[in-house]
Amino acid sequence: MAGNRNILCLALLVVSCVNATCFGQKVTVRLTDLTNGSPVADQHIYVFGISTKADKKQQDDRHKPAEPSSADMHFVTDSKGEATFDLPKSVPAYFSVRAALNGRHWDCFCLVRVESEQLLQKGLVVRSAYAERKSTPSIQPRASEIVFALRPTPWWIRVFWPLLKG
Repeated sequence: MAGNRNILCLALLVVSCVNATCFGQKVTVRLTDLTNGSPVADQHIYVFGISTKADKKQQDDRHKPAEPSSADMHFVTDSKGEATFDLPKSVPAYFSVRAALNGRHWDCFCLVRVESEQLLQKGLVVRSAYAERKSTPSIQPRASEIVFALRPTPWWIRVFWPLLKG
């Protein structure tokens, strides 16, 4: 009985000494419509700059993520407007996330460079310029969460979209 107790105490001591950063961190990307607070589902999310590839040229090219074909990961938001992924065990200092939204409907370019340490401690809220101009409800992200706070494009942009698109 005493032997089992000693083993249990030793196991608890070892587990408590293991640093949480040794494990892959879960990151959640959430898309929210600010007009009614509803989630934005079925949208594509691309993650850049978390590849562990040793090719230096590829890593240098990832500082300018634009094309979905160069993404390290690709996800589609679920019915809660969320996509979740794990960071690699060796967490990069920075990485980028892009929500590829239909410009005719959503006013957001939605590309953000994320500082990993800040994200894992506080989370991050990304708003478009149009969402910033309008009064917006306060959104508090959880640690390890990126929230894209979206507003639909104004009606007049939707009307003239074919001309603006060129």
